[in-house]
Amino acid sequence: MWERRLPDNRAAGRDGRLALPADLSRAARRFWIALLFLALLMVFAAAVYVNIESRMSGIRWSVIDAVYMAVITIATIGFAEVHPLSQFGRAFTTGFAVTGIILAACAVRSAASLLLGEQLTHEVERRRRLRALRYVRDHYIVCGYGRMGREAVAQLRRRGLSVVVIEQEPGALERLREGGILYVEGNATQDEHLKSAGVERARVFIAAVGTDEDNLFVVLSARLLNPSLYIIARAGHEAAVDKLTRAGANRVLSPYVVGGRTLAAAAAQPGVQDFLEMVMHREDLDVEIASIAITSDAAVAGKSLAASGLAQEGGAMILAITDAQGCFHTNPRRDRLLKAGDQLIAMGSRAQLAVLQQMTR
Repeated sequence: MWERRLPDNRAAGRDGRLALPADLSRAARRFWIALLFLALLMVFAAAVYVNIESRMSGIRWSVIDAVYMAVITIATIGFAEVHPLSQFGRAFTTGFAVTGIILAACAVRSAASLLLGEQLTHEVERRRRLRALRYVRDHYIVCGYGRMGREAVAQLRRRGLSVVVIEQEPGALERLREGGILYVEGNATQDEHLKSAGVERARVFIAAVGTDEDNLFVVLSARLLNPSLYIIARAGHEAAVDKLTRAGANRVLSPYVVGGRTLAAAAAQPGVQDFLEMVMHREDLDVEIASIAITSDAAVAGKSLAASGLAQEGGAMILAITDAQGCFHTNPRRDRLLKAGDQLIAMGSRAQLAVLQQMTR
């Protein structure tokens, strides 16, 4: 089941989305610059009324009078003058009004461009996302982008696998957009959203929504839509494990059971746990453990492990073999025959595992 995929941001056309945000940044910058100059102009006008017009007209202007005069002039409200203006005051107010109206118009224009640009960006992103969803296949669907869902998505993307998330919570949707992760906005319990996520074409389905009841409904719906889908479900209570299994889940995991086992392993065998943590979750190390299936067309099918050359040519270490009946054969003998349907549990670099993947097809 190990396979390299293009990152999701390529599938979603993320590179094509970069131009619009740049335009939005320019519009926002023009808007704030226009507001800044408008504010400075009003401060300058108020200072002129208080310090110069007071002397020219012989009427004392207070700061409140000056600010009020500046506001009604730029706003073109049309109220009467606060105090009778001198010839200088009339000439200054005329120039101030023209300049202020121009700056206000620039600010309004930039604000309109910003609002329309954001709407256009969201629409372009939505169209790109829907187009990418129509073509995605052999992908991994994660229902729910809570704490468990986020970690599952991060680990899948670290392995270069294509992921689609189904989520409806606004905060989670914003994080998905920021991360460039392909998603479907909606309730995973509804068939239409499962179909939008491409459940009929998916490889693996992970049900990690909030409650066992919702997970049960999601698993049942996904199984009906795709009978061959491999489904993994989260169970919050032990009583839900059997129900989820009967609903169609291939594997049911309880975070409390898994967490307890991890704690016990870290206490009893800290070295082993550190090694597994390093192999499974360290992003800076090029080493992974993968499950690779032997297909019926593979040249190695029917050969012994030694004669197949898997370990020698690929370079990856064969840790175990799972047969079609689900039995594990750890540290397999070199004379063991490889059969179509066997799953090789191998450890190595990504390049070594890719070679092993090619040899078993």
